[in-house]
Amino acid sequence: MTFKGSSYWILVSIACTPLVFAADVPIEEDPCHSRQQEARLVDNAYHYLNTKFCQPALWFDGFFVEERADQDSRAGTIVRWYNDYSLTEGKGYEYSTKLKARLHLPGLTKRLKLVFESDEEESVGDLFPSTTDETENTLGLRYDWIYKARTSLNFRVTARPGIEARYRYSYPVSDNTVLQLTQKLYRKRSVNGSYTQIDVDYSVTPNVLFRWSNFGTYEDDISGWELGSGVTFYQYLSDKQALNYRASTSGTNRPYHHITQNHLSVTYRQNFLRKWLFYEVTPEYNWYREVYKDKWNEAKFTFRLEVLFENL
Repeated sequence: MTFKGSSYWILVSIACTPLVFAADVPIEEDPCHSRQQEARLVDNAYHYLNTKFCQPALWFDGFFVEERADQDSRAGTIVRWYNDYSLTEGKGYEYSTKLKARLHLPGLTKRLKLVFESDEEESVGDLFPSTTDETENTLGLRYDWIYKARTSLNFRVTARPGIEARYRYSYPVSDNTVLQLTQKLYRKRSVNGSYTQIDVDYSVTPNVLFRWSNFGTYEDDISGWELGSGVTFYQYLSDKQALNYRASTSGTNRPYHHITQNHLSVTYRQNFLRKWLFYEVTPEYNWYREVYKDKWNEAKFTFRLEVLFENL
């Protein structure tokens, strides 16, 4: 089943999504401090940086459960169950479900946790979506070795099999700008790889955060690299509602240098009925190019129902 005029409809949806500025929104609590007591999805170090320099990144990363904050959290329990209902141009309706979990192991050091998740950065997957199937989750163990005010280092081994080291360093450039470097070294399926991500967060207002993300990967199987750059505007509406606007481009040298994808999307996320229940609505448009294939465009509309349990 296909839907006519979908490309036009998606673009109109994105273009007409209302941008509500700080002055237009009655704020019950300052987003910079709305989760100081809980800090449920970020560790004390990340919380310290963002409250000291009043970065809305604390609230937005928590509300959208961004991996860059989640990966730095102290050992605890988090279970996420996604249910995605998508309408894609030329493909019709699709449904997918996914479960992720990170569990504290009682009786052992709080640095060690049992994980059931993919090898990919969740936030990067949202900003730079792929035409290929998502990486499957696998069981593993993660050990948080260092978690300081600006630095974290953890190691993970998985049953795939694979091993990974992840290092994060944050640097406050100014009162409203934070620079963050994430570096991963990994080996999986006899392939050695390196992943580098650089994020710049700029607090436009207490309600709007601008993030510029850049990543690069290299794997030694065919000496191939992939690069990408993208921007995200996060907009605070209320303690239970938020928007993000994304635009990105990515490219590779395999088997020759070319742009593989351009992406535009808007996501509206809301917490409703229960503290652990969320839904998202995402219209998006992608321009793809694969090796030995012509370029093609694809409009997509996704409704996500998410169950989120956490006890950090």
